[in-house]
Amino acid sequence: MATNAATDSTTTATKIAESLAALPPLPATAQEILTCFGDEFIDADKVAAVVQGDPGICAKLLGLANSAYFGLAEPVNNIGEAIARVLGVDTVRSLVLAMAIQQSFNSRKCPAFDTGRFWTQSLLTAECSKKIATQDDEAGDAVRDLAYSAGLCHNLGLLALAHMEPSITNSALQAHSGEQEADDLRKHLLDKLNTDHRIMTAELSRLWSLPQPMVEAYRYRAYPDVPPADRLGIIVSAAAIAVGNLEIEPERQRPLDELADKLGTDVDSLTTMATFGDRQRERIQSVAGNMTG
Repeated sequence: MATNAATDSTTTATKIAESLAALPPLPATAQEILTCFGDEFIDADKVAAVVQGDPGICAKLLGLANSAYFGLAEPVNNIGEAIARVLGVDTVRSLVLAMAIQQSFNSRKCPAFDTGRFWTQSLLTAECSKKIATQDDEAGDAVRDLAYSAGLCHNLGLLALAHMEPSITNSALQAHSGEQEADDLRKHLLDKLNTDHRIMTAELSRLWSLPQPMVEAYRYRAYPDVPPADRLGIIVSAAAIAVGNLEIEPERQRPLDELADKLGTDVDSLTTMATFGDRQRERIQSVAGNMTG
């Protein structure tokens, strides 16, 4: 019986690998946004020119800029103005990348996958990653520049699994919600699929040629015991755990001590950086709503 289970798991992993390879290429808007990551002097007009090529994303960004959170006296009707005055170039680059990537997946057949919660957690991790990188003396400019984007996209593998294996992923998510053991979602997915969301994120980032520091960060998250340690990967891992721990009971929280030590800080400091006030959460939820709506 165990042999059959192992064979089924291996077969499923092969099927997933084939499904990944068969995914359409990264949407053109995302490809163009990726070229922006290497240009530190890019302005709002250049980003706007890329965004205008995708009416759906353009509409979402305008909706976000005009949302109640920002409370503009006069509505913004021009995407360039929305980026320059309201949203900011760096945030828009990351959000457009995530929105464009999401277009390749459909998670509707996986009801336990909460898209709004997924993007809210991703945005919180992005904000926390940026905070950690800013305060990390060993983080270079490349790490600081990509910290937000790496945090935002750190869990894309779960979105991919909800699309490619909705039934099994749905069962794993349901089981995870009732478990008490830390990090049990990964164990459920490995048992059923012979892969998990972190491995899938690393593989997806490689296939889609995301910026190399992001690929290396996700490889570290998938295989943390395989040297060398990756600074961006450590930062994103710490942010993801710190943010996640605040959402669950103490007995289910994952340890942060080792990552805190690698970052030259302490667990309390990481927890503080993962804590957001009501106003900040309102903004993040507003962004998440525009990404999924």
